[in-house]
Amino acid sequence: MQHAQVEAPPIEPDVREHAAAAARRAAERAAVVVRTLETLSELDAGSELIERIWDDGEPKAPTSLLRALSHAGSFVAGAYNEHELIGVSFGFFGLEGPDVHLHSHITGVAPGFRSRSVGFALKQFQRSWALARGVRTIQWTADPLVRGNAYFNLVKLGATIVAYHDDFYGPLRDRLNAGEQSDRVVMMWELTSERSIRAADRGLADPTLGRGTIILETGADDEPTIPVDGNGETLHAWIPEDIVRLREDRPECAHAWRHAARDTVGRSLAIGYRAEEITRDGWLVLTR
Repeated sequence: MQHAQVEAPPIEPDVREHAAAAARRAAERAAVVVRTLETLSELDAGSELIERIWDDGEPKAPTSLLRALSHAGSFVAGAYNEHELIGVSFGFFGLEGPDVHLHSHITGVAPGFRSRSVGFALKQFQRSWALARGVRTIQWTADPLVRGNAYFNLVKLGATIVAYHDDFYGPLRDRLNAGEQSDRVVMMWELTSERSIRAADRGLADPTLGRGTIILETGADDEPTIPVDGNGETLHAWIPEDIVRLREDRPECAHAWRHAARDTVGRSLAIGYRAEEITRDGWLVLTR
């Protein structure tokens, strides 16, 4: 079977080789083997793992879909702990104007393995896979209120938040979203950028909060507060520590945070701000 190759400007061999080496190191540190999933049994295991991770009764990726994506030359990969599949990631090619990118739709790691950097190993393999096919950019969507995920995407990978979409998927019923509106930001991962290369090689330094205008912070009883209209070259927006638990325990408060983020972070992204950093204690930094 021959997989389709994407027509794109050639990637320099040393960049491809560096990415492949970084992916191997990431897999070694996580004590996993990461590779593409191609056989029906492998794809079936990937489908079952995705269903187990999200656990909401709605099939996210039936084997037939993964089979079609793999056959068409799109990205379907897994991370193995010895013979057990413990991580899975899949995506497909997209167009933005004349430029081809890889859209990374789902990446997940089995419970019990989430503190071993398996997700990082999967993403570094994805980066190497894309560069080998002449693709310089990977995009995906993410919930702007999940602080840990934002830190992983921006600081661990070197991606950038570039856009905001209200209720992007419509209602979602899985445990992580708990029926809340599915606002999403767009992550742009420029695979040959200095930030991405440093993140893959030796990691980016933890961001520190400098001067800027606070546009979103926590107030009394953990409710969101919008102190001023956003203005200035640098904006700071505070992201709750655990929005998933807040959705479970205090859904009205979580809903208020959704709309506050939409009115501040979303509005700022719409007028040209971008976010490359989030501090460990939850301050998202937007610049233009």
